[in-house]
Amino acid sequence: MSAEIYLIAPTDIPSDRLTAALAAALAENEAAALLLPRGQLSENAYKALARAVVPLAQSRGTAVLVEGDPGLVRLLGADGLHVRGGIKAVKEALAALKPDLIVGVGDIHSSDDAMRKGELGVDYILFGPLSGSISPDEREMARWWAETMEIPSVLSDPEATGASYDAAGCEFIGLPLRLPETVK
Repeated sequence: MSAEIYLIAPTDIPSDRLTAALAAALAENEAAALLLPRGQLSENAYKALARAVVPLAQSRGTAVLVEGDPGLVRLLGADGLHVRGGIKAVKEALAALKPDLIVGVGDIHSSDDAMRKGELGVDYILFGPLSGSISPDEREMARWWAETMEIPSVLSDPEATGASYDAAGCEFIGLPLRLPETVK
């Protein structure tokens, strides 16, 4: 089984650069989902970015997950919310968005943390960092989850490429959306 691509957008990039990079990436490969991290953007700047990115990604069959308040999902026409907070934030997101929209979680610190969040009824669990290097422990936890649990897993490996990755048995591989040289 090969993993589906779960793209992770870079943070704090102007929308014209990000949309150009996304269009180029989706012309080359299909992606099941795109995570649009908020980074340091103000709420208005993040909304403007999402309004530029969401229709483009969705027109190519890619679900878009945003970060922040659950109300942003419907406001921006996104497909779901990626929650990086604790149990309370996950419960709030599930109450506001399920069953119609996607709720996924990241920022997993241990197998117990993953199980507690998974038991709440999330749609996926993301293991690994959104940027930087994945640790051997994070990779092993993702492998264990994929072999043991039914809830889909995303292995985020920011150093991997679409041509070279090891998804550790996970259903999805989190890859960075890279900015082509011509987009800079």
